[in-house]
Amino acid sequence: MTDSILKEMLDLFHTYYLRQRFFPNWFSVFINPFYFIRKRLIEKVRRLAPQLEGELLDFGCGAKPYQELFPHLRSYLGVDIENEGHNHKTEAIDVYYDGVRLPFDDDSFDAILTSEVLEHVPNVDGCLTDLVRVLRPGGKMLVTVPFIWAEHELPYDFRRFSLIGIRKHITDQGLTILAEERSGHFAEVVLQLWMAYLRSLFYVKNKYVNLLMNAIFIAPVCILGGAIVWLLPRKPELYFNTIILAQKKI
Repeated sequence: MTDSILKEMLDLFHTYYLRQRFFPNWFSVFINPFYFIRKRLIEKVRRLAPQLEGELLDFGCGAKPYQELFPHLRSYLGVDIENEGHNHKTEAIDVYYDGVRLPFDDDSFDAILTSEVLEHVPNVDGCLTDLVRVLRPGGKMLVTVPFIWAEHELPYDFRRFSLIGIRKHITDQGLTILAEERSGHFAEVVLQLWMAYLRSLFYVKNKYVNLLMNAIFIAPVCILGGAIVWLLPRKPELYFNTIILAQKKI
């Protein structure tokens, strides 16, 4: 009975921990070394999510971390490519594809979400062309891409995007920009990068040891640094991500 209760408690904590990776609240400062970049990104995605309607394709879906933001949709389908740069064991991929052409007919979806994916695509313009192909006329696409972040999911990490850069890729496809935003600001980015550096120094393969390391070494930096950053001027030149909502012409 005791073992069963302990296992249930650990399972509940694990579920909570996984949620905090993408939906951080105040407690997340103690367990999430990526607190600021994840918090700012979810704020932007949450605000724009209601504008996507109908049948949605989550391109590069992974574990579908943002699916709960779209309860109003008729359907939510995730597609991804299988590669050695990513662990798919805990993911929720509905359809795997070859990385060249999506296995869907033209004009199949009313909306597309692709979050933190295009930096991993070898041919960005070819990928966007195929996404536009499966998007219905009048359909909307929500794109998020990183501007500042460390290499990850190697060897499939090819680039970073400025707002101007990703805007050009999208408008070159004939899409109309409905909204474009940056997440975070200069001082916040510097603080987050310092936290990521500390993580690289202290983290090991044991997640429970990492939680302890985070509470001891990273959380104090997050809390104290966050208070200082809150007092500093918000300079927009350096930021975490670009978020763009675009629409296909009717």
